[in-house]
Amino acid sequence: MSAATHTTELERQQRLIAAIFAPQLDLATCPDVLQDGARREAGLAAYRGNGLAHARNALRLQFPTVLAMLGDDAFDVLSARYWRARPPRRGDLAWVGEELPAYIATVDSLDAWPWLADCARLDWAIWQIAGAAPPCMTHADLQRLAAEDPAGLSLQLAACTARIPSAWPIVTIHLAHQDAAADWSMVRQAILDGASQTAWVWRPQGDAAAEVRLIALEDAADRWIAALAAGASIVGALDAAGEDFDFATWMQRALAEGWLDGVATPVSP
Repeated sequence: MSAATHTTELERQQRLIAAIFAPQLDLATCPDVLQDGARREAGLAAYRGNGLAHARNALRLQFPTVLAMLGDDAFDVLSARYWRARPPRRGDLAWVGEELPAYIATVDSLDAWPWLADCARLDWAIWQIAGAAPPCMTHADLQRLAAEDPAGLSLQLAACTARIPSAWPIVTIHLAHQDAAADWSMVRQAILDGASQTAWVWRPQGDAAAEVRLIALEDAADRWIAALAAGASIVGALDAAGEDFDFATWMQRALAEGWLDGVATPVSP
């Protein structure tokens, strides 16, 4: 495909998306998208309906905890409103939920569930990590750790990991929705107590089909990981973590689980 042909096709797709999401069907904006006359109008209507149906099905897979909390009917209403308010910017349905967590935070009718947007962020992180690149820590990285000054080194977190901070007990909420025998009184009490949690999410190394795992980080580990994510040196991250942080134990698990991509140059002390 030539560059000119590729540009023409992109423009055609953009006109199609604009027509699908216009408040009213405007045939004048997309004369070459579909066939003429009534068939074109029917085609655009079909695109709208099919697009929403496919998006709703994708969102159900991407946000199982949000679906469980809202129920089928309310989730479908949310999906339809999101579909209209935040038109997709990519053609791949795997990314259709990219902006749903941020959108949920803007919906006034969901204010009674202030933890819902963070639960959606956690769902989305799990969805992304399921297909993320595996960790690539090498023996050469370990040699650098042993031989070089840690003040001049940083640890690079793997692409198949994510830190999701929240003012709400999102790990407790998420895990409860995976457990048929969950203690919901404990979940409700954690919410009433305003228990904040930072979720640490990862896909175990060595098995691309392995289920994504998550834990609630203890405060010291949370500070350590946040500092590494910000590009701090190992020494700087240790200072941020504080005296309660057990570096040796964390490193042992990080190497076993695949939390690291390698050693890098720090961007901050």
